[in-house]
Amino acid sequence: MNAAGRDALLAALDDGWADPARLHREGRRAQLMINEAMASMASILGVRSDELHALGSGTQAVHAGIEGLAWGRRRIGGPCVLSAVEHSSVMTAATAVTSAAEEAPHVVPVDREGVIDRDALDSALSGGPVRVVAVQSVNQETGTKQPLETVAELCRRTNVPLLIDAAQSVGREELIAHGDVITASAHKWGGPAGVGLVAIRTGVRWRAATPTRALDRTGQGFPDVPALMAASASLEQAERERSAAHPLLMQLTERIRTAAAAIPDVEVVGHPTQRAAHLVTFSCLYVAGEAIVDALDRKEFSAASGSACASEALGPSHVLAAMGVLTHGNVRIGLPADVDPRDVDRFIETLPVTIAKIRADAGVDRL
Repeated sequence: MNAAGRDALLAALDDGWADPARLHREGRRAQLMINEAMASMASILGVRSDELHALGSGTQAVHAGIEGLAWGRRRIGGPCVLSAVEHSSVMTAATAVTSAAEEAPHVVPVDREGVIDRDALDSALSGGPVRVVAVQSVNQETGTKQPLETVAELCRRTNVPLLIDAAQSVGREELIAHGDVITASAHKWGGPAGVGLVAIRTGVRWRAATPTRALDRTGQGFPDVPALMAASASLEQAERERSAAHPLLMQLTERIRTAAAAIPDVEVVGHPTQRAAHLVTFSCLYVAGEAIVDALDRKEFSAASGSACASEALGPSHVLAAMGVLTHGNVRIGLPADVDPRDVDRFIETLPVTIAKIRADAGVDRL
């Protein structure tokens, strides 16, 4: 959590403990804190305060958004349409809401850089009724940005609601709110875990499937006032720092991309320019991504892997498979806004040595 979020959380633990539904002084204070937090986050997302709802995670926000849009258009019918590289939470929700009607989600292909096929999306929207289109702003694995303005125009032309999963954009990239529903997750911008946001535009046909799925402003039950205050303060800090941090992050990730591409049998994936500034993904032949992650961790670098591994129970990343790029030995790097360039220098020096050693230990350096 960033500094502003941490400070707000600690302060709110003392001041925001009361039930905001109560009329006593402490309850009114808690309600004012909620109002302040929600208004601030709504302003940054470019929506009205009464359009924004807080839930327990980004996954819950995605599920609520897709389920409500699909249920609101249940009489229209048709599948949910989504790109082949959406987050698994989007795919799960889209499958669940159409399974009763035996309508599998319509998956739109992407090109080798991860960009949605415009003509294929146009064809899907023109071929019959569609309940909802779900397209992410930035891919969580490759950092590729989707052409949201084009997607939104196709949706408007066919009168189909658009859900944008903006988890990797909010607080990181400039977000132009083209969507009818927008979802986000606080921990992605340096906020607390356990806060997801769903913004539902006024006039959008959104319906809760059951009374227990209905949304009030802060989801269901007793709201976590300290977490909401921390989410708001951390987002404000992320937004203040975004413009200044973006050029440096883009430069640093470009350096990592160049260094990774120079290693034999390594493929850097994702769009080279239409991408988020903080994400880098590359795939390596002859070595498991988990082995690279473990070796880097021992050198105090935190990375993630979306690769296929030796276990038959685990498959390759569906994102990389949809792009038609190398899926084996995948490693993802996400840079924080306050990254020290010296750490990037050390990473660039460490990476080729690390991969070479793992290959040598496995005996594949002699292939």
